[in-house]
Amino acid sequence: MASKQAQRLAARQQLQQRMSAKAEEERHKRNIGWAVGGVAGLVALALLVWGAFAFFAPEDGDIDAVDPEVAGVIRKAEAAAGRCDGAEPSGEGETGTATEGLTDGRPAQDVYLECFQMSTPSATEVENCMYTSADGVSPTPQSVQPASGTQEMTIVTNLGVITADIYTAEAPCTAGSFTFLAQDGYFDDQQCHRLTTDGIWVLQCGDPDARAAIEAGTPEMAGAGSPGYQYEEENLPVDAEGNYPAGTIAMANAGAGTTGSQFFIVYENTKLPPAYTILGTITSGLDLVEQVAAAGAM
Repeated sequence: MASKQAQRLAARQQLQQRMSAKAEEERHKRNIGWAVGGVAGLVALALLVWGAFAFFAPEDGDIDAVDPEVAGVIRKAEAAAGRCDGAEPSGEGETGTATEGLTDGRPAQDVYLECFQMSTPSATEVENCMYTSADGVSPTPQSVQPASGTQEMTIVTNLGVITADIYTAEAPCTAGSFTFLAQDGYFDDQQCHRLTTDGIWVLQCGDPDARAAIEAGTPEMAGAGSPGYQYEEENLPVDAEGNYPAGTIAMANAGAGTTGSQFFIVYENTKLPPAYTILGTITSGLDLVEQVAAAGAM
């Protein structure tokens, strides 16, 4: 009898063990189901959030939806983007006699920047820039600048119109500086003050004091002017032959970190130390610069 009771007890224990194992297996299946369902739910939620972002994200040009500081930059740029519309080259200026053998001097043919404008930048990307005021009080562009796509630069000169594609994505701080300066007429009525014609082939402009120095009979004083602030170089080329090809617009400087407003237009492939920001490329009007170069320096 005791043996049969022991058998029944053992059988009951085995049944309980099997039932317990089966229950554990069912719980495990349910946990896997919840986990899979949870992951699916998270994926669905992520897709929903992404869809909402894609639907409500600001489109290019929707300035009310971007950072307020950047929106302010865009609005000011937009207001000034057509400031040169309708401006015509005056045809003024003189052509002097080039000095024989001089390859670096004042252009013999006067070049005036009569109206200067930048198109509105895109607000889809931004960059933090550091502009250092020369005297602590001179105004500077704001530190956050648009940093995507390109802009169009239009320069109405006394000889004709020059246009260029500006690399805002690659040189956002420089492009931001030009946009800031152009909208207030900083470049208007300036005079290009330097022409080089041997080994380095560039026409240099952007000094706010150059015209006054030239008209005062002291052209040697031209080339030192600035907007009252400076900033670091960017979008530098490699050190190679022709690293500043014809049509390039690049920034002059007096050493690292001293970029300001002076720029040069390359009219023939030129090799320079890779220390000067490449701002953009001429799209029309390079022939005007070539005309100035042909007149020589004095």
